[in-house]
Amino acid sequence: MKMDKQPLVSIILPTYNGSRYIRQSIDSCLGQTYKNLELIIVDDCSSDGTADIVKSYFDPRIKYVKHEKNLKLPWALNTGFKNAKGDYLTWTSDDNFYAPEAIATMVLVLEEKQEVGFIYTNYYIVDEAGKIIGRQKVPSPKIVERYNCVGACFLYRRIVYKQVGEYDPDFYFAEDYEYWLRIKSQFKLHKLNQFLYYYRHHKDSLTFQHKIAEIEEQTGRASSKYIFLPSIKYYHQGKLFFYKKNYGGASKELIKSLFHEPLNLDTWKLLIFVYLTILVPDLAQKIKKIRD
Repeated sequence: MKMDKQPLVSIILPTYNGSRYIRQSIDSCLGQTYKNLELIIVDDCSSDGTADIVKSYFDPRIKYVKHEKNLKLPWALNTGFKNAKGDYLTWTSDDNFYAPEAIATMVLVLEEKQEVGFIYTNYYIVDEAGKIIGRQKVPSPKIVERYNCVGACFLYRRIVYKQVGEYDPDFYFAEDYEYWLRIKSQFKLHKLNQFLYYYRHHKDSLTFQHKIAEIEEQTGRASSKYIFLPSIKYYHQGKLFFYKKNYGGASKELIKSLFHEPLNLDTWKLLIFVYLTILVPDLAQKIKKIRD
């Protein structure tokens, strides 16, 4: 990267009993082509070998903080960012990992696009062994009101953190989505069409541990805090009913959403899928497996 001085980047890595994958995550941070970074690992009171793995590193860019009790992800993130000194900020997960050029690429974009406060990128989906099983192209930030289009690879300016504040512990299942909505209300978001991250699907991840309906309930609640369009409200309520398998309620709410925004393709797609689930459940299940 051609700069007179590289801005400092702070990467927060929250972890809780993450010994299975955390070494790969740490290595991907320290192995970045962009060298002026700090890695703040926040151990949320792990009881496995996580601490021993972290302490086996002797890189001065690592800072290790351990909670005395398990406080959950939003609090771990807030601890990390309170200790961060970077001009640019991000966080990653203990089971995911970066492409070597990820940070350098994102910093360069933010340096060139001063009007942008937050960028996010495409990512690969990998299995438990780290083998690529899919590719996720992130959608436009225009649809963030409907669902979390940001994904897991992103970078934002310190001014964003100063103005937006901390992550909200009341949104434990959707703390990131609620935060992106707050950012979008004050700053410009930008999508970067490069694959710079590896997101791992496995049975121990938060997505698998918790019911999708619980996540959607908090997603809808977060949206209702910042988005006041009836079409968005009914859309999220329809999704929640769908994940609770109340297909009649889902169809009614989605139709209400279309009444206010009749040309929205996302609502039409979900409504059609609701009807497929009712009328042709086997086909709907096959489609869901392909999408997942």
